[in-house]
Amino acid sequence: MNKNVSDREAPPRRRRRTAEVARREILDAAKLRLMEGGPDNVRLKLIGEDVGLSHSSILHHFGSRDGLMEALRNDAFGALARDLAARMAVPSKGDPAIDFFEKVAETLGNQGYGRLLAWQLMSGNLPDRGAVGAAVLGPDGSGGLLSGLSDQLHAQRSERAAHYGEPIPDLDETRKIVAIAACTLLGEALAGHVMVRSAGLGQEPEDRKEVRAWFAKLSERMVFPIYDKKPTTSPDPTPPDPKSDKAPS
Repeated sequence: MNKNVSDREAPPRRRRRTAEVARREILDAAKLRLMEGGPDNVRLKLIGEDVGLSHSSILHHFGSRDGLMEALRNDAFGALARDLAARMAVPSKGDPAIDFFEKVAETLGNQGYGRLLAWQLMSGNLPDRGAVGAAVLGPDGSGGLLSGLSDQLHAQRSERAAHYGEPIPDLDETRKIVAIAACTLLGEALAGHVMVRSAGLGQEPEDRKEVRAWFAKLSERMVFPIYDKKPTTSPDPTPPDPKSDKAPS
């Protein structure tokens, strides 16, 4: 008998479970299928085999495959937002900028949300409805998760500029920095192992971490530039790290 090329264990035997537990297990199995093989791999028959439920049972919980995909989309984006929020709530133990980038990298890369997000976006799916849609894209679709972060950073930028007697920076500039940093982190989560190696920077996890640290400090200097003027107020609301007063070279 030929060995099954899949690393999956034998399908679980059917058992009684609550509707909430069944729904959660179906979504988890669908998420794994999506991460492994993309949208075409999310098939009700396969998912039913994974969790030990019949095709009709899955339809009972989600109505259709489209219903399952929509639930999966909202669940994935919601989990991404919750995971990021939880990580951001943990105080930094080192350099704040580098620590922030590593937290995002952990969520997008090691937790698999980057690949999951990519599959969803490539399928033309966005969380455009309900509480998750409002959190990610905003109530009117014009700003959400990143918009809130942009506003926080811009308040700090403005305070620091005023401290040095500099003009208040443009809010859209802050938003652009955040948007580009987010795109870079998503791309790094998906292809960093290839791109860092292709650029001749090494192929070990520590090499990728070093690149992320360099980009974190570069981004920090875009957000909080070094001013030549003496401060006009005291204390400095966001004093730069004395070990990194210059942008990385």
